[in-house]
Amino acid sequence: MDHDDMIFKNTVTIIHHSYICPFVTRISMYYCYYCKDQFTNPSELRDHTLTHDPRNKFENMIEYNKMPKMDITRIDCRLCPEKIDTVESFKTHITTVHGKVLYPVENEFIKFKLTMNNLKCTECDATFPYIDSLVKHMIDHFGTFVCDLCGACFIVLASLRSHIKNHTKVDLNFPCEVCGKNLKSKYSRVLHIATVHEKKATINCYKCEETFMSYALRTKHLIEVHGDKRTFPCKFCDKVYNRRKTLGEHNRRNHLKVFRHKCDLCDQKFYLPSRLKEHMATHTGERNYRCEFCDKSYPRLQSLQEHMRSHSNERRFKCDMCGASFTHNGSLKIHMKSHHQYELDASFN
Repeated sequence: MDHDDMIFKNTVTIIHHSYICPFVTRISMYYCYYCKDQFTNPSELRDHTLTHDPRNKFENMIEYNKMPKMDITRIDCRLCPEKIDTVESFKTHITTVHGKVLYPVENEFIKFKLTMNNLKCTECDATFPYIDSLVKHMIDHFGTFVCDLCGACFIVLASLRSHIKNHTKVDLNFPCEVCGKNLKSKYSRVLHIATVHEKKATINCYKCEETFMSYALRTKHLIEVHGDKRTFPCKFCDKVYNRRKTLGEHNRRNHLKVFRHKCDLCDQKFYLPSRLKEHMATHTGERNYRCEFCDKSYPRLQSLQEHMRSHSNERRFKCDMCGASFTHNGSLKIHMKSHHQYELDASFN
Protein backbone atom coordinates (compact mmCIF):
# COMPACT_ATOMS: atom_id res chain seq x y z
CA MET A 1 0.00 0.00 0.00
CA ASP A 2 1.48 3.37 -1.00
CA HIS A 3 1.66 6.50 1.14
CA ASP A 4 -1.41 8.17 -0.42
CA ASP A 5 -3.55 5.06 0.17
CA MET A 6 -2.52 5.00 3.84
CA ILE A 7 -3.44 8.67 4.24
CA PHE A 8 -6.82 8.07 2.61
CA LYS A 9 -7.65 5.06 4.84
CA ASN A 10 -6.48 6.84 8.00
CA THR A 11 -8.67 9.85 7.22
CA VAL A 12 -11.74 7.68 6.71
CA THR A 13 -11.15 5.78 9.96
CA ILE A 14 -10.63 8.96 11.98
CA ILE A 15 -13.74 10.70 10.65
CA HIS A 16 -15.92 7.60 11.03
CA HIS A 17 -15.11 7.27 14.72
CA SER A 18 -14.59 10.86 15.95
CA TYR A 19 -16.56 14.11 16.14
CA ILE A 20 -14.04 15.97 13.99
CA CYS A 21 -16.01 18.17 11.58
CA PRO A 22 -15.02 18.14 7.87
CA PHE A 23 -15.95 21.30 6.01
CA VAL A 24 -15.53 23.21 2.77
CA THR A 25 -14.83 26.92 2.57
CA ARG A 26 -14.85 29.49 -0.18
CA ILE A 27 -14.69 33.30 0.09
CA SER A 28 -15.36 33.50 3.84
CA MET A 29 -18.30 31.09 3.74
CA TYR A 30 -18.41 27.67 5.39
CA TYR A 31 -20.16 24.79 3.65
CA CYS A 32 -21.34 21.50 5.09
CA TYR A 33 -19.07 18.77 3.69
CA TYR A 34 -22.03 16.46 3.11
CA CYS A 35 -24.92 18.58 1.80
CA LYS A 36 -23.15 21.90 0.99
CA ASP A 37 -25.51 23.99 3.12
CA GLN A 38 -23.93 27.40 3.84
CA PHE A 39 -22.98 28.88 7.21
CA THR A 40 -21.28 32.01 8.47
CA ASN A 41 -21.17 30.81 12.09
CA PRO A 42 -18.80 27.84 12.71
CA SER A 43 -20.83 26.76 15.74
CA GLU A 44 -23.94 26.37 13.57
CA LEU A 45 -21.85 24.45 11.02
CA ARG A 46 -20.69 22.00 13.72
CA ASP A 47 -24.23 21.48 15.07
CA HIS A 48 -25.55 20.93 11.55
CA THR A 49 -22.80 18.44 10.63
CA LEU A 50 -23.81 16.25 13.57
CA THR A 51 -27.08 15.55 11.73
CA HIS A 52 -25.08 13.59 9.12
CA ASP A 53 -23.67 10.12 9.79
CA PRO A 54 -20.13 10.10 8.33
CA ARG A 55 -20.19 6.28 8.07
CA ASN A 56 -22.85 6.56 5.39
CA LYS A 57 -21.30 9.33 3.31
CA PHE A 58 -17.72 10.40 4.00
CA GLU A 59 -15.82 7.60 2.24
CA ASN A 60 -17.77 8.13 -1.01
CA MET A 61 -17.36 11.91 -0.95
CA ILE A 62 -13.72 12.43 -0.04
CA GLU A 63 -11.51 13.21 -3.03
CA TYR A 64 -8.44 11.00 -3.40
CA ASN A 65 -5.13 12.88 -3.06
CA LYS A 66 -6.92 15.99 -1.77
CA MET A 67 -6.25 17.14 1.79
CA PRO A 68 -9.64 17.87 3.38
CA LYS A 69 -10.10 20.68 5.88
CA MET A 70 -11.15 19.57 9.37
CA ASP A 71 -12.46 21.54 12.31
CA ILE A 72 -10.94 19.86 15.40
CA THR A 73 -12.72 22.06 17.95
CA ARG A 74 -14.36 18.85 19.16
CA ILE A 75 -12.60 15.53 18.61
CA ASP A 76 -13.94 12.99 21.17
CA CYS A 77 -14.68 9.33 20.43
CA ARG A 78 -17.96 8.19 18.84
CA LEU A 79 -17.48 4.65 20.20
CA CYS A 80 -17.28 5.55 23.88
CA PRO A 81 -17.71 8.59 26.19
CA GLU A 82 -13.97 9.40 26.13
CA LYS A 83 -13.17 13.14 25.84
CA ILE A 84 -10.13 13.73 23.64
CA ASP A 85 -8.31 17.01 22.92
CA THR A 86 -5.77 16.22 20.20
CA VAL A 87 -5.71 14.23 16.98
CA GLU A 88 -2.63 12.28 18.10
CA SER A 89 -4.34 11.31 21.39
CA PHE A 90 -7.36 10.14 19.42
CA LYS A 91 -5.17 7.99 17.17
CA THR A 92 -3.66 6.30 20.22
CA HIS A 93 -7.08 5.83 21.80
CA ILE A 94 -8.79 4.38 18.72
CA THR A 95 -6.02 1.83 18.10
CA THR A 96 -5.32 0.71 21.69
CA VAL A 97 -8.84 0.83 23.14
CA HIS A 98 -10.99 -0.06 20.12
CA GLY A 99 -8.54 -2.04 17.99
CA LYS A 100 -8.90 0.08 14.85
CA VAL A 101 -6.10 0.01 12.27
CA LEU A 102 -4.17 3.20 11.53
CA TYR A 103 -1.09 3.40 9.33
CA PRO A 104 2.15 5.19 10.34
CA VAL A 105 1.57 8.47 8.49
CA GLU A 106 0.99 12.04 9.65
CA ASN A 107 -0.97 15.09 8.46
CA GLU A 108 -3.90 13.24 6.95
CA PHE A 109 -5.82 16.52 6.80
CA ILE A 110 -5.45 20.24 7.48
CA LYS A 111 -6.51 21.11 11.02
CA PHE A 112 -8.52 24.19 12.05
CA LYS A 113 -10.28 25.42 15.17
CA LEU A 114 -13.02 27.59 13.70
CA THR A 115 -14.28 30.68 15.53
CA MET A 116 -16.36 33.69 14.52
CA ASN A 117 -13.44 36.11 14.93
CA ASN A 118 -9.65 36.01 15.18
CA LEU A 119 -9.04 32.59 13.66
CA LYS A 120 -5.89 31.06 15.13
CA CYS A 121 -3.51 28.70 13.33
CA THR A 122 -3.40 25.30 15.04
CA GLU A 123 0.28 24.93 14.18
CA CYS A 124 1.87 28.24 15.23
CA ASP A 125 -0.85 30.37 16.95
CA ALA A 126 -0.74 33.10 14.28
CA THR A 127 -4.09 34.92 14.11
CA PHE A 128 -6.09 35.86 10.99
CA PRO A 129 -9.31 37.85 10.44
CA TYR A 130 -10.58 35.68 7.55
CA ILE A 131 -10.65 31.93 6.93
CA ASP A 132 -9.27 32.57 3.41
CA SER A 133 -6.12 34.15 4.85
CA LEU A 134 -5.68 31.27 7.29
CA VAL A 135 -6.10 28.65 4.54
CA LYS A 136 -3.32 30.29 2.50
CA HIS A 137 -1.15 30.48 5.62
CA MET A 138 -1.52 26.72 6.21
CA ILE A 139 0.51 26.11 3.05
CA ASP A 140 3.58 27.12 5.09
CA HIS A 141 2.97 24.21 7.45
CA PHE A 142 1.68 21.47 5.18
CA GLY A 143 3.61 22.27 1.99
CA THR A 144 0.77 21.09 -0.20
CA PHE A 145 -0.36 22.22 -3.64
CA VAL A 146 -3.17 24.77 -3.29
CA CYS A 147 -5.78 25.98 -5.80
CA ASP A 148 -5.67 29.79 -6.07
CA LEU A 149 -9.35 29.87 -7.06
CA CYS A 150 -10.97 28.02 -4.16
CA GLY A 151 -8.22 27.17 -1.66
CA ALA A 152 -8.43 23.38 -2.14
CA CYS A 153 -5.24 21.58 -1.04
CA PHE A 154 -3.71 18.54 -2.74
CA ILE A 155 -0.96 16.10 -1.86
CA VAL A 156 0.47 15.88 -5.39
CA LEU A 157 0.77 18.46 -8.18
CA ALA A 158 -0.99 16.26 -10.74
CA SER A 159 -4.14 16.26 -8.59
CA LEU A 160 -4.09 20.06 -8.41
CA ARG A 161 -3.80 20.33 -12.18
CA SER A 162 -6.71 17.96 -12.65
CA HIS A 163 -8.76 19.95 -10.11
CA ILE A 164 -8.09 23.29 -11.85
CA LYS A 165 -9.65 21.93 -15.03
CA ASN A 166 -12.89 21.41 -13.08
CA HIS A 167 -13.24 25.17 -12.60
CA THR A 168 -13.78 25.55 -16.33
CA LYS A 169 -15.24 22.16 -17.23
CA VAL A 170 -16.89 19.74 -14.84
CA ASP A 171 -15.87 16.13 -15.38
CA LEU A 172 -19.15 14.17 -15.40
CA ASN A 173 -18.58 10.44 -14.92
CA PHE A 174 -21.59 9.18 -12.97
CA PRO A 175 -24.61 8.67 -15.27
CA CYS A 176 -28.09 8.16 -13.81
CA GLU A 177 -29.33 4.67 -14.66
CA VAL A 178 -32.89 5.96 -14.95
CA CYS A 179 -32.63 9.02 -17.22
CA GLY A 180 -28.99 8.99 -18.34
CA LYS A 181 -28.10 12.38 -16.83
CA ASN A 182 -24.41 12.64 -15.91
CA LEU A 183 -23.60 13.63 -12.34
CA LYS A 184 -20.25 14.74 -10.92
CA SER A 185 -20.03 12.23 -8.03
CA LYS A 186 -21.59 9.06 -6.60
CA TYR A 187 -23.22 11.13 -3.91
CA SER A 188 -24.73 13.53 -6.45
CA ARG A 189 -26.14 10.57 -8.34
CA VAL A 190 -27.69 9.08 -5.19
CA LEU A 191 -29.33 12.43 -4.36
CA HIS A 192 -30.51 12.87 -7.95
CA ILE A 193 -32.21 9.46 -8.05
CA ALA A 194 -33.76 9.90 -4.60
CA THR A 195 -35.19 13.37 -5.22
CA VAL A 196 -36.00 13.32 -8.94
CA HIS A 197 -37.04 9.72 -9.62
CA GLU A 198 -38.05 8.32 -6.23
CA LYS A 199 -39.50 11.59 -4.91
CA LYS A 200 -37.87 11.09 -1.52
CA ALA A 201 -37.32 13.95 0.92
CA THR A 202 -33.56 13.88 1.52
CA ILE A 203 -32.87 17.26 3.11
CA ASN A 204 -33.03 17.10 6.91
CA CYS A 205 -34.00 19.80 9.37
CA TYR A 206 -31.14 19.95 11.85
CA LYS A 207 -33.50 21.03 14.67
CA CYS A 208 -36.16 18.29 14.37
CA GLU A 209 -36.95 15.09 12.47
CA GLU A 210 -38.64 16.71 9.43
CA THR A 211 -37.25 16.11 5.95
CA PHE A 212 -37.81 18.12 2.77
CA MET A 213 -37.58 17.90 -1.00
CA SER A 214 -35.70 21.21 -1.36
CA TYR A 215 -33.56 23.65 0.61
CA ALA A 216 -36.18 26.36 0.04
CA LEU A 217 -38.82 24.25 1.81
CA ARG A 218 -36.45 23.62 4.70
CA THR A 219 -35.72 27.33 5.01
CA LYS A 220 -39.45 28.05 5.11
CA HIS A 221 -39.85 25.39 7.81
CA LEU A 222 -37.00 26.84 9.89
CA ILE A 223 -38.63 30.28 9.79
CA GLU A 224 -42.22 29.22 10.43
CA VAL A 225 -41.68 26.35 12.88
CA HIS A 226 -38.42 27.12 14.66
CA GLY A 227 -38.54 30.91 14.49
CA ASP A 228 -35.29 31.38 12.59
CA LYS A 229 -34.89 34.99 11.51
CA ARG A 230 -32.68 34.01 8.58
CA THR A 231 -30.82 37.29 8.68
CA PHE A 232 -27.10 37.29 8.02
CA PRO A 233 -25.14 40.15 9.62
CA CYS A 234 -21.66 40.97 8.41
CA LYS A 235 -19.15 40.38 11.22
CA PHE A 236 -16.88 43.14 9.93
CA CYS A 237 -19.40 46.00 9.57
CA ASP A 238 -23.02 46.83 10.42
CA LYS A 239 -24.56 45.52 7.17
CA VAL A 240 -27.28 42.85 7.47
CA TYR A 241 -28.60 40.71 4.61
CA ASN A 242 -31.48 38.28 4.18
CA ARG A 243 -29.49 35.81 2.05
CA ARG A 244 -26.14 34.13 2.74
CA LYS A 245 -25.24 34.54 -0.93
CA THR A 246 -25.69 38.31 -0.72
CA LEU A 247 -23.58 38.44 2.44
CA GLY A 248 -20.85 36.47 0.68
CA GLU A 249 -20.97 38.89 -2.24
CA HIS A 250 -20.66 41.82 0.17
CA ASN A 251 -17.63 40.25 1.91
CA ARG A 252 -15.87 39.50 -1.37
CA ARG A 253 -16.37 43.02 -2.66
CA ASN A 254 -15.89 45.16 0.46
CA HIS A 255 -13.75 43.23 2.93
CA LEU A 256 -11.77 40.60 1.05
CA LYS A 257 -11.24 42.93 -1.93
CA VAL A 258 -11.49 40.09 -4.44
CA PHE A 259 -10.66 42.18 -7.50
CA ARG A 260 -9.81 39.68 -10.23
CA HIS A 261 -10.37 41.89 -13.28
CA LYS A 262 -7.20 43.84 -13.94
CA CYS A 263 -6.56 46.67 -16.37
CA ASP A 264 -3.60 45.88 -18.63
CA LEU A 265 -2.77 49.55 -19.06
CA CYS A 266 -2.64 50.91 -15.49
CA ASP A 267 -2.89 47.83 -13.22
CA GLN A 268 -6.12 48.95 -11.54
CA LYS A 269 -8.28 46.02 -10.42
CA PHE A 270 -12.06 45.66 -10.33
CA TYR A 271 -14.59 43.30 -8.79
CA LEU A 272 -16.88 43.15 -11.84
CA PRO A 273 -15.85 42.81 -15.51
CA SER A 274 -18.40 45.50 -16.34
CA ARG A 275 -16.54 48.01 -14.15
CA LEU A 276 -13.27 47.13 -15.91
CA LYS A 277 -14.99 47.75 -19.26
CA GLU A 278 -16.19 51.17 -18.06
CA HIS A 279 -12.69 51.94 -16.78
CA MET A 280 -11.08 51.11 -20.15
CA ALA A 281 -13.03 53.99 -21.65
CA THR A 282 -10.86 56.39 -19.62
CA HIS A 283 -7.88 55.12 -21.67
CA THR A 284 -9.58 55.00 -25.08
CA GLY A 285 -11.55 58.25 -24.74
CA GLU A 286 -14.88 56.56 -25.47
CA ARG A 287 -17.93 58.25 -23.98
CA ASN A 288 -20.71 55.72 -24.38
CA TYR A 289 -23.03 56.91 -21.60
CA ARG A 290 -25.16 59.77 -22.94
CA CYS A 291 -27.72 61.89 -21.06
CA GLU A 292 -31.17 61.77 -22.69
CA PHE A 293 -31.96 65.33 -21.56
CA CYS A 294 -28.93 67.41 -22.56
CA ASP A 295 -26.82 65.05 -24.71
CA LYS A 296 -23.79 65.25 -22.44
CA SER A 297 -21.77 62.01 -22.56
CA TYR A 298 -19.54 60.23 -20.04
CA PRO A 299 -17.03 57.35 -20.10
CA ARG A 300 -18.52 55.68 -16.98
CA LEU A 301 -22.08 54.80 -16.03
CA GLN A 302 -21.53 56.08 -12.49
CA SER A 303 -20.54 59.51 -13.85
CA LEU A 304 -23.71 59.63 -15.95
CA GLN A 305 -25.84 58.64 -12.94
CA GLU A 306 -24.30 61.44 -10.88
CA HIS A 307 -25.01 63.87 -13.71
CA MET A 308 -28.64 62.69 -13.97
CA ARG A 309 -29.28 63.99 -10.46
CA SER A 310 -29.04 67.50 -11.89
CA HIS A 311 -32.14 66.71 -13.93
CA SER A 312 -34.04 65.06 -11.08
CA ASN A 313 -36.43 67.99 -10.73
CA GLU A 314 -36.98 68.41 -14.46
CA ARG A 315 -40.19 66.82 -15.70
CA ARG A 316 -39.97 67.44 -19.42
CA PHE A 317 -42.49 64.89 -20.66
CA LYS A 318 -46.07 66.09 -20.13
CA CYS A 319 -49.32 64.20 -20.63
CA ASP A 320 -51.64 66.17 -22.98
CA MET A 321 -54.72 64.54 -21.47
CA CYS A 322 -54.32 65.12 -17.75
CA GLY A 323 -51.28 67.38 -17.38
CA ALA A 324 -49.15 64.88 -15.44
CA SER A 325 -45.42 65.31 -16.13
CA PHE A 326 -42.55 62.86 -16.07
CA THR A 327 -38.77 62.84 -16.07
CA HIS A 328 -38.48 60.10 -18.69
CA ASN A 329 -40.36 59.55 -21.93
CA GLY A 330 -40.70 55.86 -21.05
CA SER A 331 -42.55 56.78 -17.85
CA LEU A 332 -44.96 58.93 -19.88
CA LYS A 333 -45.66 56.03 -22.26
CA ILE A 334 -46.40 53.70 -19.34
CA HIS A 335 -48.71 56.34 -17.86
CA MET A 336 -50.61 56.73 -21.15
CA LYS A 337 -51.20 52.99 -21.43
CA SER A 338 -52.31 52.54 -17.84
CA HIS A 339 -54.47 55.69 -17.49
CA HIS A 340 -55.58 56.77 -20.95
CA GLN A 341 -55.70 53.64 -23.11
CA TYR A 342 -59.50 53.99 -23.54
CA GLU A 343 -59.20 57.58 -24.79
CA LEU A 344 -56.39 56.57 -27.14
CA ASP A 345 -58.42 53.72 -28.61
CA ALA A 346 -61.44 56.00 -29.00
CA SER A 347 -59.43 58.61 -30.88
CA PHE A 348 -58.68 56.03 -33.60
CA ASN A 349 -62.37 55.07 -34.09
